[in-house]
Amino acid sequence: MISEELLGLSKINSTDRVGIMLSGGMDSTLLLYLLAKNIDNIITFTIPKTDGAKHYVQPIIDWVNQKLDKQVKKPKFIGNPLIYHANIINVALKSIETDYDILYFAGNVYPDDILPGGPTRVRRNHPKHRQPFFDCYKTDIVQAYVRYDIMDLVELTHTCTEREFGRCNTCWQCRERIWAFSELQIEDKSTR
Repeated sequence: MISEELLGLSKINSTDRVGIMLSGGMDSTLLLYLLAKNIDNIITFTIPKTDGAKHYVQPIIDWVNQKLDKQVKKPKFIGNPLIYHANIINVALKSIETDYDILYFAGNVYPDDILPGGPTRVRRNHPKHRQPFFDCYKTDIVQAYVRYDIMDLVELTHTCTEREFGRCNTCWQCRERIWAFSELQIEDKSTR
């Protein structure tokens, strides 16, 4: 179950610069919301990949700011979206390694027996990196949106890796999202 305790907030000092890799997807959006509920100084980083992340992150930040009366700043766009996908994040992280004290990533595991062929999710072994959702399924993510009563926020998220706008409903990430909502018998009202 996803909760604020899972974030390890008690280990954050008031002077820490807390960063989050914000993609505009369901996982990082939920993570931003939970962090912003508890922390004032959040730095967002986005890699403007060809999947349209650059179009989705600002409306998500605006929603969080309005809902929580916060002032999360515009995302800092980092990295080169033309680099081979598996290397994008590592190259981008080198450019910001002095910009944060703690950096959150939001990827989750997936049920390989139900959704085979998913992306390789890597556990980061770095003292400044945190991955609180790493052992959670997408169903856990959706349940957290329901529990925190923020289903209107999930409607702003973008999951597809094949289209810059909208969803193809056939790429692995779209199928994972469809599976999670279907498994929980919850309607996904978003078309993003």
